[in-house]
Amino acid sequence: MTPWKELVDPEREEAWELFYKVLQFRPGMKKCDWPGIHEPDASTTYSISHAYEVEDLYLPRTNDLCTKIKLALMECTDPQDFVYALDWQHPCYKFWPHEPFPFETEDDWPIPPLPNGDYYSFVSPDLTFGVFGHPWEQTMCVFGAKFMRAVDNHLPDLFTEVVRRNGWHA
Repeated sequence: MTPWKELVDPEREEAWELFYKVLQFRPGMKKCDWPGIHEPDASTTYSISHAYEVEDLYLPRTNDLCTKIKLALMECTDPQDFVYALDWQHPCYKFWPHEPFPFETEDDWPIPPLPNGDYYSFVSPDLTFGVFGHPWEQTMCVFGAKFMRAVDNHLPDLFTEVVRRNGWHA
């Protein structure tokens, strides 16, 4: 089985409708529009601006992020479970994190975790956990207590600076 299956309408539209409703998604390039979602009570938002600062570090940092987000997703899902991989205004997917796929760089991901010019999200179908990448604020919001713990267990090298924290996970 392939770990990626493109969402087609009406499923794609339903996923986005839920995303807009539950997380109150509001895209925008200006600071007054940020953080872009209503960050849930259990969430931590990390700066990722340093991902883009040193060209020689971009590839190792993004590969580390891909690996560790996949591990955290695996920790929070059963082998048959999928999460939505959402890319605003572009094709979106169901992603089965337990399924193997040839992963060497972020280019092997139809939607990589690191937002590089668009909003990228990996979220559970009920939106109780996930990660939301904001390309303009250059942040990633990790939400849902169980997923936050999983990310802490596999902390990406990029997640060194906390921008905001709501509630808390232990």
